[in-house]
Amino acid sequence: MVTGRGAVRPHWQSLFAVLTELGPEGLAQRGERARQQLEDDGITFNLYSGNLYSGNLYSGNLYSDQQPVGDPFAGRPASAPRPRPWALDPVPLVIDPAEWRKIEHGIKQRARLLDRILADLYGPQSLLASRRYPPALVYGHPEFLRPCRQEGAARPGQFVQHYAADLARGPDGQWRVVADRVQAPAGAAFALHHRRVLARVMGEAHRACRVRPLTGFFDRWTEDLHGRASFGGGNPRIVVLTPGPFNEAHVEHAALARELGATLVEGSDLTARDGRVFLKTLGGLEPIDVLLRRVDGAWCDPLELRADSGLGVCGLVESVRRGGVVCANAIGSGMVEAPAIGAFLPRLAEHLLGDELALPSVATWWCGQDYALEAVLDRLDSLALRPALAPGGRTINGGDLGANERATLIAALRARPSAFAAQERIAASVAPGLGPAGLQPQAVVLRVFAVAQGADHVVMPGGLARIPAGDDPLRGSLQHGGINKDVWISGEDSFDPAVPLRPIRIDLAIRRTHGEVSSRSADDLFWLGRNVERLDTGGRVLRAALQRLVGGLETARDQVEMMALAGVLARGGLVPLATATAPPGGAAMRAALLAAFSPGSLLDGALAAIERLASAARDRFSIDMRRTLHYLLGELRGRQARGAGDADRLLALLDDLVRLSAAVAGLANENMTRGSGWRFLDLGRRIERGLHVARVVLGVAAIPRASWPAALHLALELCDSTISYRTRYLGTLLEAPVFDLVLLDLTNPQSLGFQITGARAHLAALPALPGAPDGAAAAAGLARIATLVAADVAQPRQSAAVLTSAVEAIEAELLELSDALGRAWFAHVPQPRVFGAE
Repeated sequence: MVTGRGAVRPHWQSLFAVLTELGPEGLAQRGERARQQLEDDGITFNLYSGNLYSGNLYSGNLYSDQQPVGDPFAGRPASAPRPRPWALDPVPLVIDPAEWRKIEHGIKQRARLLDRILADLYGPQSLLASRRYPPALVYGHPEFLRPCRQEGAARPGQFVQHYAADLARGPDGQWRVVADRVQAPAGAAFALHHRRVLARVMGEAHRACRVRPLTGFFDRWTEDLHGRASFGGGNPRIVVLTPGPFNEAHVEHAALARELGATLVEGSDLTARDGRVFLKTLGGLEPIDVLLRRVDGAWCDPLELRADSGLGVCGLVESVRRGGVVCANAIGSGMVEAPAIGAFLPRLAEHLLGDELALPSVATWWCGQDYALEAVLDRLDSLALRPALAPGGRTINGGDLGANERATLIAALRARPSAFAAQERIAASVAPGLGPAGLQPQAVVLRVFAVAQGADHVVMPGGLARIPAGDDPLRGSLQHGGINKDVWISGEDSFDPAVPLRPIRIDLAIRRTHGEVSSRSADDLFWLGRNVERLDTGGRVLRAALQRLVGGLETARDQVEMMALAGVLARGGLVPLATATAPPGGAAMRAALLAAFSPGSLLDGALAAIERLASAARDRFSIDMRRTLHYLLGELRGRQARGAGDADRLLALLDDLVRLSAAVAGLANENMTRGSGWRFLDLGRRIERGLHVARVVLGVAAIPRASWPAALHLALELCDSTISYRTRYLGTLLEAPVFDLVLLDLTNPQSLGFQITGARAHLAALPALPGAPDGAAAAAGLARIATLVAADVAQPRQSAAVLTSAVEAIEAELLELSDALGRAWFAHVPQPRVFGAE
């Protein structure tokens, strides 16, 4: 920000004026607002620590093939990924426009260079024949995927559609590339989100600096993806292939799909047939044209690549080979991320581009060359050692080692030199950032993004800056943690100078159908609906029981209601059966109720399922729906931790469970179009609520018939129908009108009949499939109950066995309906065939 004489540089002056006016306290408040905004938006990233080799392609000891030479860092197991809040510094990194033009030119050049290297290595391999590239860095690289090689067919422009580079600025003012990101570069959508947050919380600074916008970059990205499609008739289907909701960058994958107008898919959503790749939807198989890959190359196809992969699509490589689908970036392109390649890029640039590198790499030596090994050993203290082929591997700083560790490292180097690359240790330049006492200097690594556009590339006018953990620029990966910064490039003009998009000249037929939702998304939404309703109904039952237990069961009606509640709790799996049959007011029941929402319980499992499913289906929800869900789930988790063992706090928590269900229902009804996704969400709710009503009636029917009148109030309470009953029948409670209201009344949204009728309406509106359920059996059971209510339940002397049998039959039908839905719409597998059978 300042010159060597302490003067503020011109391109920082507008921001500096705003920071001076805010002062440390005001800036800290803006930082808190930014943090709160990110938390409300659910922006997280799974971070890792320990040995990053464990559990990936480089598992085992790096330094030897079988017997370890001695690893000074051995015995440090990798920790499991854990979600961390996404930290954003309210002070952006400001870059001078003239300096940015040099970075922009260098990024474009490197993207073209890496694309041509990949085209050669997966094609004619002239670089290997002319000895300009070491074969060991190709054939020894786990990301050189032999099935992807097509001699004579591969050409430049096919491999690097999206590129990113991590840059650090040295003491001489020169920007250098620390790492190339080609496999599945992360961070572009995060950069856009940073811009939106800072434009909101630092609006006066954003306006004063006339920051160049980022949205045009995503428009060009979308345009290029559309231009790559061979099919689609001008309106191709583009998908973003993600490893799934447990991947560290899944939040960004969903945001990226939304910005590009693409469909977020997992490998299980796709199938390859006859050289094409299809999306499995409720309406059948829909062909896709372009696949934006966020899965590492080796895991993309278990048929031809890693057989143990559950993330890819069988036959994807063959489909790409035959031109049935375009994959961006190309499968196998991750091999040019190897740290060792930096030693060869200057010569390769002169050979392939006829030009010098405008943006050089950090000085790099591949120890597989004899002269390089000796040079590394001579100056080991000033170098950082990295795995030659693993871009995310640990860095070993030679100058930080003790005598024994140094001797072990030298022995490992001499035993297996080709496994190491050495890079110059640089002190990355610093920029102002928010610290505990205000502004403080912090080392910065800059990630810049580019996308292809024809034969050239377009560079995002900004990027993702990071304050890496430990200020080590070689640990700039998002997985290593650190603090993020927005990157501001002042615009010479007040508009985006990018070329306008080409006008779209295709005709689209008007559609009001939604059969294109994937089977996996429908499955997720169905179980999201079931678990939300399970949380609501379970909370209602648990709340009713706890309220009566806290009150001491003073009256005879309390005793009867607690007996009925015990049966409902046991049927719903909230308390053990042995506890339900014990005295209703005993210590065992009290302990079971207080533990009913503890970690590992049924309700805790339902909440965890909602968190997972809401994350998996986040691309199906609007921004307001996602924020509301994220807020409510966070509040529930916080109260759950505080309410352990405390009846009063647990009751408050159970009230929140009911509010969560009401919020989801309201959001779904008012914010989701009435398509297949909404139908499956509501189907899940209808089935789960129907099961709840059946269990309530069965709980009442299980107590002695003479005690039924005392339990009718409970049935109305648990089915949220008390007000409806009093409006119609005033204060007189009788069995027939109560059972009619909670079982048969189609105007009561809490009744069993309402659930069955609603479920049947959804089933009738879904695409017709062989063997698909229609709910006819449940409707027939409902008709039998109507007869019983009119003839049997109204007669106090008759047995409850017939009513119990009829309701149990409907309960079984609802469970079977849930299973039938999965078989008909979610599995999407052909009928099994046995070879040799007639």
